[in-house]
Amino acid sequence: MADNKITEVGLSKMDIEFAIFRWWIMSHLSYNYQRMQAGGFASMMGPILKKLYPNNQEAVVAGLKRHMMFFNTEPRWGAVIHGIVIALEEQKAKGGDIDESTIIDLKSSLMGPLAGIGDTISGALYKPVVLGICLGWAAAGSIMGPLVFACAMLGYDYTITRLSIKKGYQLGTSAVTTILEGGLFKKLTTFFSIMGLFVLGIMVCKFITVDFAWVPVLGGKEIAIKDMMDKIVPKALPLAITIVSWQAIMRGYRVVNVLLALFVFALAGGALGLIK
Repeated sequence: MADNKITEVGLSKMDIEFAIFRWWIMSHLSYNYQRMQAGGFASMMGPILKKLYPNNQEAVVAGLKRHMMFFNTEPRWGAVIHGIVIALEEQKAKGGDIDESTIIDLKSSLMGPLAGIGDTISGALYKPVVLGICLGWAAAGSIMGPLVFACAMLGYDYTITRLSIKKGYQLGTSAVTTILEGGLFKKLTTFFSIMGLFVLGIMVCKFITVDFAWVPVLGGKEIAIKDMMDKIVPKALPLAITIVSWQAIMRGYRVVNVLLALFVFALAGGALGLIK
């Protein structure tokens, strides 16, 4: 009832910017198996709730309690939820028809789907692409490898966190529907998938160094199989090994078994002088 008396409260742009920064810093600092990211979420919401309820300590405590409930999502793209929750809390403080269960249910229902989207874009697409590029520099002894990777990851994390929270706050409860129907995630997934294929091809050529060593002799003349295959399909053996390994994993073989098979293949092939 006390909430309905507060009608003049509101959040400034700086309040939202500070909330973005706090979540970026705090999202995993208190990560634990009991509540996952709830501690970080409550840390972000604390100053927001104090601003919304300047003379109502009970409302601040109640808000912190509901945001200390179990919460876990991909912290960057999933931050759309945080923006929506900030908007709902602001409306609630102004006397809007929003109850506590609405906020809790919204967080619970959205954290799973957005985690799947965020993990796909961040974990399975963006990070491997950047890592694949930077590994080449690092392997060559260039300081650019770790520096570019660190800058690319920090810049990506903060930029996506900021955009997600601001978009969620601006659009409110319609944020997820608007973003998904706009095709943003589909376009990003397609882009990083294509980039990932390019980087995978580069990594196959650069990091899989196995090649033909056997040089048969026909009619007193040596046949350079390596040179012959390179003219037909450059890096044919690394490509073949990559495709066979990928197919084995796709068909359900355990990664450990695939690695053991590669070890035996390399050991036997090297001992017989077939590969190097």
